[in-house]
Amino acid sequence: MKLHLGCGTNRREGWINIDSVKAVGPDLVHDIRRPLPYGDQTVDEVLAEDLLEHFDKYLRYVVFYEWARVLKVGGIITLQVPDFKKTLFRYFKFGYDNFVDFIFGENLWGSEVYIGHFGNHKWGYSQKTLPAFVRLFGIHQVSLERKGLNLRFVGRKTKHVTWEDLDGIQIYSHANRFGKGKTHVPVGFARQKIKEFQDHVS
Repeated sequence: MKLHLGCGTNRREGWINIDSVKAVGPDLVHDIRRPLPYGDQTVDEVLAEDLLEHFDKYLRYVVFYEWARVLKVGGIITLQVPDFKKTLFRYFKFGYDNFVDFIFGENLWGSEVYIGHFGNHKWGYSQKTLPAFVRLFGIHQVSLERKGLNLRFVGRKTKHVTWEDLDGIQIYSHANRFGKGKTHVPVGFARQKIKEFQDHVS
């Protein structure tokens, strides 16, 4: 079984194409922020292109946990995200307005189907930070290459990780260090607050 997450209009044969927008015609309409409707270690391969960067530094733990949870040990996950370090050079080449719109502006890809649903990028990754993040979930790098302004990562699951393994990890907040709030927040606390919010708005 192979899952194509956030497929948009790019449906793939032989995959279960999943998207939260019914109008793109996915095999499964599903909000990726919610738990996937599959059991632990039931999926052979996961593909998520231009998706992970749309979740902030806290929510990404909750979302990516699901991708890793359903993947079998030995299974493959392929991710494509913007190379944030490379993207920074757009500021020097194109100027402030272009750079800010590229990072934060609404992505109009597929605007013939939907617009304004998701905003744009909420977190940035580099050649160092992307492998380090997914390694927390038992995913180890097979390959990592730059493709234009993107990073394309292929990883293999070598260990099944549970919330017990993750909940104690401390998420650092630079803004809180010099402002208000705690400098470090445990993953367990963050996911509890995310669930409370999701339950409230659902």
